[in-house]
Amino acid sequence: MKRARRIDPLYVVATILTIAVLGLAVLVGANAQGQRRTASVFDQTSGGASDLRALVEALGARTVILQGERFAPRESGASVVFLLGATEFVDEEDVTAARAFLQNGGTLVVATDAGFAETALLRAFGADLSGRALSSEYDTTSVLAAPARANRIVLDRGATLGLGDRWSPVARVGEQTIAAMTREGRGTVVLVSSLAPFVNALLGEGDNSRFALSLAASGFGAGHSVGFDEYHHGAHPSPELLAVLERTWLGRALLVVAGIVFVYLLWSGRRFGPPLPADPRPPRSSLDYVRGFAGLVRRSGRDEIARDRLRRDLRVGLAARYGLDPTTGFDRVLATADANEPTVAAEARAIDAALTRRLRDAELLRTVARIERVVAKREAV
Repeated sequence: MKRARRIDPLYVVATILTIAVLGLAVLVGANAQGQRRTASVFDQTSGGASDLRALVEALGARTVILQGERFAPRESGASVVFLLGATEFVDEEDVTAARAFLQNGGTLVVATDAGFAETALLRAFGADLSGRALSSEYDTTSVLAAPARANRIVLDRGATLGLGDRWSPVARVGEQTIAAMTREGRGTVVLVSSLAPFVNALLGEGDNSRFALSLAASGFGAGHSVGFDEYHHGAHPSPELLAVLERTWLGRALLVVAGIVFVYLLWSGRRFGPPLPADPRPPRSSLDYVRGFAGLVRRSGRDEIARDRLRRDLRVGLAARYGLDPTTGFDRVLATADANEPTVAAEARAIDAALTRRLRDAELLRTVARIERVVAKREAV
């Protein structure tokens, strides 16, 4: 009965990991296609907010980009900070930094479609996203929208806000509130449950641009500026390698890959099952190596290598036979052989002449035997 072939477990693990990585790549790709609105001021597509920054600058305000190793709105010098569509989680340290910015009199505008990455920030101020907002026009109900005379906001999608008692509506239709504000210290928090009023595709719809400018009003004037948070869009490079590995998704992915490679190397050193016996092959003799070299020479068509070597062996051996120096010219060696053993000299001349032309394998082997007889004959005398 034929023995079943054993499958290396490392191949199984490698196959599973490959399938998992491909599945994650497809999932992330599909998610990226679904989330086309980045609300980043560096994004000039329909889902970016580059037009909002250009509009603010065109009206004379100075803009600041929040990026770096940490989220620091207070140190940025901005009077108003737009935190639009965070793609990285707002953690407790970021919430503390936001509170310090508000205590100093700043205005924080938080806009999101889903509220997932901003959960900690929303929870800190007693708000959440409770349902899906209708694609419609929403009336402004607060003086916060008055500076640029924004009366209605156009939304294509978003969520409704679940608010505590501290919040005041800014834009709503019926019982659905999509924008609200609250005070924190000397500052103001504005929460908008849709990115629609700020992205390039809808900035020109209704009074969306006026609404965005009204929220940024305190950032205009001498000594003031409007900040855009890009830290939570991933713009926080660090010169420290360890910080890059710990704080960025790319760094974390590299750590995971390094861990997988380490596990693979550790696992590859283990033996699964009984050891397999080595293939019992007899040791090769010197004749096998000679035949192998001869085969290489024959296939290369360079048999002159072997013939030159045989001629050299003939001349050196014949010189040694008569006690001459190995470097002695072959004519002098033959003259010495003629004087002592004419038949040996004649045989040596014939062998040397034969080796100047191509020989078949059988003739070459016979020539080797003839050289051995010529060289060794005098030893028997």
